[in-house]
Amino acid sequence: MSARWLPAGLHDLAVAHGAVIDAACSASPVGDASRWVDLPELVVEEPTRPAEPVPWGDGFVSVDLGPDDASTWESFRAVATDDRDPESFATRAQVWRLPVVPYRRRGSSQAPVTNSPAPSGTVDLRGVTVVDLTSMWAGPLCTELLARAGAAVLKIEPASRPDGLRFGDGDDGGGRAPMFIELNRSKDVLDLDLRHCSHGGELGRILRSADLVVTSLSNRALTNLGVDAATLSEGYPDLRTLAITAFDIGSPEADWVAYGTGVHAASGLGWTAECPVAPAFSYPDPIAGLLACRTALAQLSGDAPPHARVSLAEAIRPLAAA
Repeated sequence: MSARWLPAGLHDLAVAHGAVIDAACSASPVGDASRWVDLPELVVEEPTRPAEPVPWGDGFVSVDLGPDDASTWESFRAVATDDRDPESFATRAQVWRLPVVPYRRRGSSQAPVTNSPAPSGTVDLRGVTVVDLTSMWAGPLCTELLARAGAAVLKIEPASRPDGLRFGDGDDGGGRAPMFIELNRSKDVLDLDLRHCSHGGELGRILRSADLVVTSLSNRALTNLGVDAATLSEGYPDLRTLAITAFDIGSPEADWVAYGTGVHAASGLGWTAECPVAPAFSYPDPIAGLLACRTALAQLSGDAPPHARVSLAEAIRPLAAA
């Protein structure tokens, strides 16, 4: 849809995932899969664009700072400005928990494309409870589709740390940005700060009645908050978990802080000529959200392991392999 750069095959991949999801759900929650991909351009007149690649040494880096990163970024640059190697610079920035990722070229070292999970038949989500510990785009898309397919979805969103999209493009100050509303309209929302609660209290009560927990937190945050798969499987043996992360578990970047633009940078997809290009919007997110939804359906139907992971990097790998 956008005249700005997007990878070839993006919408076809979304349509393929959407077809699997709709075939498994009598409610057909996806419908026009391309709409979910193009959502930023459909709900506001001029969406905020990803930052352009930053020249660094003999290459480029993606610097995808959030509103709380500015002072840390300036402090980091003051001590690391002489490091002109993009890979080294980005690795050091990650120690500071800054979302800085090198722009890489496509090469033979890329991980192979794996088969995506899929349910073997129709999945009835009536009576299924999903706890949504996600924010931004990929995770909320996954859980919104599950809600539209019939699941009861409870989004945990503390007022002290609201979803980053809530006050995004098009918001009038009331926390009702159009894209946030579209990705969360079918859910109940609970103001609960996981930093200040325990499994013996309200969180435990919620988890005991849940069938699936979907997260989009970093590995470090999952462990610190006690909502990682190992902890949850021990305390709640029948609970399924689905973790959506930026990069693959076990990869050198597994613990990196990154968003869709950073995953785009690392994939090599953006390096189309002499210089890399930023995408029109964070396209890895909707693809990962759709992949996560079909994975969740496969988990709930018994066709995928009860504890699963989906990464943005994995989700767009078919585009890089094309």
